[in-house]
Amino acid sequence: MIQFQAQFKTNLKPKPMPGLSDRQLTDHFDVKYKGYITKFNEIQNKLKEIDKQKANPNYSGVRELLVERLYCHNSIKLHEAYWQCLAGPGDPPDFIKQVLTEDFGSYDNWKEEFKACGLSARGWSVCGFDLDSGRIFNILTDTHSIGAWNMIPLMIMDMYEHAYYIDYGASVKSYVEEGFLPNMSWNYAAKMIERYPLSQYRTSLLKKAA
Repeated sequence: MIQFQAQFKTNLKPKPMPGLSDRQLTDHFDVKYKGYITKFNEIQNKLKEIDKQKANPNYSGVRELLVERLYCHNSIKLHEAYWQCLAGPGDPPDFIKQVLTEDFGSYDNWKEEFKACGLSARGWSVCGFDLDSGRIFNILTDTHSIGAWNMIPLMIMDMYEHAYYIDYGASVKSYVEEGFLPNMSWNYAAKMIERYPLSQYRTSLLKKAA
């Protein structure tokens, strides 16, 4: 896979919206997101030449490249989903709303926990569908390199300071309440439901667990 190169997906760049300015979004997209892609591809090229015979868990060149490639890889994936979760307000698809009600008691209960997850996170707040249980969880992660395995992300909120500092300074609560949640789109989640048969998958898993 060292021949693979990540692509800077300019079509994902969000437009300015109430609560998030053009300057904030442009800095985040054209500097941060693009920077992760640049470094990922740089690592890919370095892996072609690195001496893999010197691999060592304490320190080695190949170890450092692989650790940082994961960091960049996950950041790229998270950011690309995040842009699609900022496409404007809208209700979740019926399946998602039903599942959130079943797993959290109500959509509002889920939203309250998702918000609290974000305000508690140093990196990301991720709502994901667990492929082992068929349940939805809100996941807090403090860095790109930490995440939940075997989970399909449905809603992603960037909690790093670069996501809000231009518009909101240190007021992370204002970013969540005024910048992200009012512009939260379920378009990305709808794509995930279409790509993966999550409805049938959940039904099958819950029947087995009953």
